[in-house]
Amino acid sequence: MNKNPQLTGRACAAMALALALGLTVAGALLAMAQPAAAQTAAANTASCAAEGDLHFVCNLISVEDFLPVNGGRWLVGGSYVEKSVGLYLIDTRAKTAKPMMLSLAAVPDPLYAGCAAPDLKNLQTHGLDVKVINGHITAFVINHGGRESVEIFRLHPESDAAQWIGCALPPEGVNSNSITAMGHGAFALTKFMDTRDKQGFQHILSGQVTGAVYLWTPGKGFAEVPGTELSGDNGLLSSPDGRWLYINAYGSHEIYRVPVSGHGKRSVAKVDFSPDNLRWAPDGSIFVTGQFITATTMNGLHGWATVRLDAKTMATSPVAKEPGMKEFDNATSAVQVGDTLWFGTFRGDRMAYMPAPKP
Repeated sequence: MNKNPQLTGRACAAMALALALGLTVAGALLAMAQPAAAQTAAANTASCAAEGDLHFVCNLISVEDFLPVNGGRWLVGGSYVEKSVGLYLIDTRAKTAKPMMLSLAAVPDPLYAGCAAPDLKNLQTHGLDVKVINGHITAFVINHGGRESVEIFRLHPESDAAQWIGCALPPEGVNSNSITAMGHGAFALTKFMDTRDKQGFQHILSGQVTGAVYLWTPGKGFAEVPGTELSGDNGLLSSPDGRWLYINAYGSHEIYRVPVSGHGKRSVAKVDFSPDNLRWAPDGSIFVTGQFITATTMNGLHGWATVRLDAKTMATSPVAKEPGMKEFDNATSAVQVGDTLWFGTFRGDRMAYMPAPKP
């Protein structure tokens, strides 16, 4: 879902409520981060028992986005609260999780030498993507902690470690959300809204255009991708051949298929919820996950859903639909590993998983 003007993002429910109450953007971000941290602090005494179809991995801090590594042996996930963890490593067999040990490379990758190293204790990690580059598992991570940035890590899951190797700073005003790694070191990210727009999230809920997609190319930096100006550009995927982008428009409840070159026809699909993240399914379709949230339901629990999107026809079919519950609500992303479907959320003390439905 949403991304923050300088430090937060998808905790849109709390942010939207705070904005509706007249708080500044900074106040809204703080209002939404504190409940997540408080929930996590109470996790040791809260029940981690299954609820209906959902089972949980608990004692986490707002794992908003995550992806499999080493064929799904582990999941690497972010922590959407500033100064918390940075990155988690989730064991898909044992159904446990631990913070990754973060460090700075002695010699950063010169390809991503565009900015100084971050304070690794100050991260607030949001959207991410993982790509194997020259034999190394590389994570591209949106960060709001201390600065708006893309932080790039080399992952070593067998030793629970992640080494920072470089970064990039988006253009001024870009409230980053999701990211997709492209070929030859390039990547693209979504601008959810402008960090300087104190009514940005309200504008998204009303369907106004607030964002775009920016492509970063080595040696050239960022450039806006034509045809990507949408209402709250959110989840993002690139096709395997690098020719197409799939983009969630959070405010208008749409998913777009847009040519990276700017030449060609856009395609669109419609859903009945605010689509957050996009993730590839094993069969080549796309999981679209998001929340049932409106301007009148901002303060409370939010149900959520995942649908399957045909990457060619843009047709959708249902996968999961759950009511908001105090144990787990506001799901943001769905990833399938084997016969298990995993879910993250922008707030709360756990991840959820369930048996994966058949296509």
